[in-house]
Amino acid sequence: MGKSRTWLVRASTIASQPELASVLIRLMLSINDISLASDANDGWALTTDLRRDFRRNGARMYFIRILMAHVYEALLIIREIAQTPKLRVAVEKCDPQTVAAFSDLEAFIRSREMKTLNTLRNRIAFHYDRTLPGESLQEIARQSPERWWSYSMGSEPLDWYFTLADAVVDRIVIRDAFGLKDPKGPQRTKKTEAIAGRLQEVSITFTNFAAYFVRYYSK
Repeated sequence: MGKSRTWLVRASTIASQPELASVLIRLMLSINDISLASDANDGWALTTDLRRDFRRNGARMYFIRILMAHVYEALLIIREIAQTPKLRVAVEKCDPQTVAAFSDLEAFIRSREMKTLNTLRNRIAFHYDRTLPGESLQEIARQSPERWWSYSMGSEPLDWYFTLADAVVDRIVIRDAFGLKDPKGPQRTKKTEAIAGRLQEVSITFTNFAAYFVRYYSK
């Protein structure tokens, strides 16, 4: 595991570059948000707290949704840079690795996967969509009309839990965002993991580009 590194930057250094200042600070904001969502997801994956174990899957799905929504917003900054000649020139002045990362992000923005992030951001992560949850509920009810779903309330935040809501979210992410219509099983799991892995790669690529781009213009 690599060690973290720390540098110093003056706010005046960023603010003194009017053509870049807004982009630089927004890249910083997005890195902070993405890192926290990613860390929270990892924390829930590794938790040994028995009180948290029964909420593990739902919590991880929540933070993945939030993470991907932030990645989508961050990629809109990449699109802005790509469409602004002066900002593109600023990227081209950076080291080859930073330029290559930017090119990879540009390619992703033009891919179908960008639409997946759009769905996650607009209909699953930051909003309670008016139609998708209801449609998912009806499908679950048709498939398992006699199944009981537990729900609980209590004195601690984790006590408030509806298992049916988790099932609805899982179905929306897999079928509506990822576009996987396969029946539940090893084949669908493999496809789900592949899509999730690809989106995670993009998150890492963005963080690498954004951090080193900011560093270049923070000296």
